Amino acid sequence: MKIALIRKKYYPERGGAEKVAAYFVQKFTERGHSVTVFAESFHSEETKLFKWVKVPRGAGFSKTSAFHRQVQQTLNQNNRRQEFDIIYAMCRTFQVDVFRITEQLHAEWLSLGYSKWAWLNPLHRSILKLERETLNPANTGYVVANSELIKRQVIDRFKFPEDRISVVHNGINSEVYFPAAKSEKTEIRHKFKLENRFICMFAAANFKMKGLAEAIKVIAALSEPLRKRIMLMVVGSDKPEPFLKVAEACGVGGNIIFTGMQKNMRDYYIASDLLLYPSHYETFGNICLEACACGIPVLTTKMVGASEMITDNRNGFLVNSPADIDKMAEFLAAYMELPASEHRKFGHNAVESSSDYNWNKHADDLEKIFQNIIARKTDGKKINSGEK
Repeated sequence: MKIALIRKKYYPERGGAEKVAAYFVQKFTERGHSVTVFAESFHSEETKLFKWVKVPRGAGFSKTSAFHRQVQQTLNQNNRRQEFDIIYAMCRTFQVDVFRITEQLHAEWLSLGYSKWAWLNPLHRSILKLERETLNPANTGYVVANSELIKRQVIDRFKFPEDRISVVHNGINSEVYFPAAKSEKTEIRHKFKLENRFICMFAAANFKMKGLAEAIKVIAALSEPLRKRIMLMVVGSDKPEPFLKVAEACGVGGNIIFTGMQKNMRDYYIASDLLLYPSHYETFGNICLEACACGIPVLTTKMVGASEMITDNRNGFLVNSPADIDKMAEFLAAYMELPASEHRKFGHNAVESSSDYNWNKHADDLEKIFQNIIARKTDGKKINSGEK
């Protein structure tokens, strides 16, 4: 197959959607398919099967809409889109064969993350319009979601046909994220000077959106004896000052440490006893998958796509929303009081729940979708040309 991959920036060393794009390129070129990335910027090396087409930067107050206009113009120049069997977008744009949703649906997130007047902002209106047009069945052939949460929201809000949308889960690199060897947790915690504490881990690039204030309030809602035992370890590059103020106001300033952004994330998972992740809204949430793969149970919300891999009292705990502070505190307190043998069972179940999430399966599922689309295109051409 010849595939055009649309992505505003191609940065394989970054996390999130950038890492998903990198694994897509790796797996599809390994299978002999050619991938051409249409992007404004490109931080990689071209190969025989992997090329870059530079998309000029567009003007306008919305960079998202500007990129959409520019990439479509680039594809239309010299009828270039006809060179490809599949046009696969990992950002909002149309016309495309397949649109993979990598960001929160703006129509859902606007009311959660902004004021009630935010829809009057021209920037938000522009993104909403582009999202609506991208998810118009007349403009996009097929939609790939990375969770059942997003699939249902697309069907309900945009009336996208259910037979033209599939869930293709993210994968996990088991060579990077895997459970602790014997005594490894003790050694890492000693290195981090975190012995004799129950460690809740929180990690994010955007502390507010991922629910750090709520995580702090959960710690504050614990009984005094449990608060003396617990530490909230925050990993990420966002500014800590506003959240230190929240912690001080809640009386738990001494229960929180900020590590900054880290590359060796597995060490931080291994050092932890539980991932506390009360995110407001997320298409999937790779951090939950990574934690489980390392044998760390997860306490999160049903507003996170990865919540579908969590089962209460088996590999973690679920609440409806970040507002459920008391319920999260109840779950956390109950888990803290369990014996070590039960914690080990939770860890084993967490690893087991991550086993079906791998990049080969991700590529297999996408490959089948692409092949079906190409077959339908071919059948359509035959019908239109009168061939039999």
